[in-house]
Order: sequence, then C-alpha cells, then structure tokens
Amino acid sequence: MDTKALQLASRFSLAPNSLGYCGKNTATQRFITCIQSGHCQFVEDELRKFIVLYPYYKTIAKIAKQPLFSYKVIESYWIGNDLLTQAKPEHYDILLEAFKTQGVPEWFVAELRQNRPAFFIPNHLFQVLYIGVGKASGAVPFNISSINNCMVRWGNVEQINSSRLTILLNSLRKNGHRYELVKKRAHLKIDKKIIKEVKLGDCVGVHWRMIVKKLNKAEENKLEFWTKKICASLG
Repeated sequence: MDTKALQLASRFSLAPNSLGYCGKNTATQRFITCIQSGHCQFVEDELRKFIVLYPYYKTIAKIAKQPLFSYKVIESYWIGNDLLTQAKPEHYDILLEAFKTQGVPEWFVAELRQNRPAFFIPNHLFQVLYIGVGKASGAVPFNISSINNCMVRWGNVEQINSSRLTILLNSLRKNGHRYELVKKRAHLKIDKKIIKEVKLGDCVGVHWRMIVKKLNKAEENKLEFWTKKICASLG
C-alpha cells in the first residue's frame, strides 16, 4: 500500500464524494481518516467505486506500466506529471473500455467513441472539459460554473480571517471555442481536519470549493503546465 498516494487521492476525492457526486457514502470518513492518520486500508476499495475516476487510474497505469494506486499515477490524474506524455490518441479506447466496465451508460460511451479527441491527455481537466463534468453521472449541469468548481484550481492565500481564506484562484473562462485562464478571488473556509495550517502567500489547491492541499512549487508548476496544455489541445 502506497500511503502517500492514497492520501493524495483522498484529498482530491473527498469534496465530490462528500457532496454526493461520486463514490459511496462510506468513503468520506475513510478519506478523512487516511488524510489524518495514514490509516488508508479501505481507500482503494472506495476509489474503485467512482464511476469515472477509477477508469482513469486504470488507463494511466496501463499506458505507463505503473502500479494502479502508485503516487505517480494518482498525481498524473489530479495534478499532472510526465506520465501524461506517454498517452497517445489511440489510448483513448482504453479509457472507453474502462468506462463500459465501470458502468458508464453505453449510449454515452458510444457517443464518446464517435467524437474522438485530437489529443488524449488522461488528466482530471480532460475529464472536466472534454468528457464533460456531470455528463456521465448527471450529478451537475455542464456549464462554466460546474467546470470551475470541478477543475483543480490553485492560487495564493491573500488574507486569513479566522477559518476563512481569501485566495486569488486560477480559474477558466470560455472565449469562443477556447478556454483560457483568468484570476478569480474566492473566499473559502479551511477545514482543519484536512489542512492544519496555512500561511499568507501559500499556494493551495481547491476542488469543489474545498481547500484540499498546500501545493509546493513543483506541484504548482505541473498544474499550471498541464492546465494550459489541455486547454490548448481542446481549442
């Protein structure tokens, strides 16, 4: 068991699960326990029940010949790393087959098969923008508000007021057929169960308006690089 990898997966999976969008209702407390204590023995089982997340882990692991729940696989999906450079357009079929196995509706898989991307980058933002946030599960409408909530946004803490932070977040806006990065200020509550301490100037990652991780400079750079890369590939 790669505890560090499962803690990373738990951080980013916690918000949509706690909102009832993905996974089973048993997962939330197991994710929190994993983050807090490193006791992650049930997390792999919970992640296997996510309808679109688990197929991406399977796809990346198969392409890169890496263990399914390894840190590099999980980081490549949520933040981005060099494993993504190994993905080719033909690997898109691996994802679609994994979708079918996971229970994504057959009509939707058939639609995705007909509309193939010019570039295949099996990262969370590809799922959000190309496959379409909410389209597989019907949990939320596919619009710019859902896109910004679901994408992994990041930014620096500008102000701390008790448990509420003001953060200048990198977000997306639609410009014609393209998506481009813009800065949007957000006021978000910090959950001390997930992040114990944040200082002014820290860079944090946000998912579904939950502050899920302090990002180091390398993670910030990877997230920015792959966000821009995916937006450009879909333009």
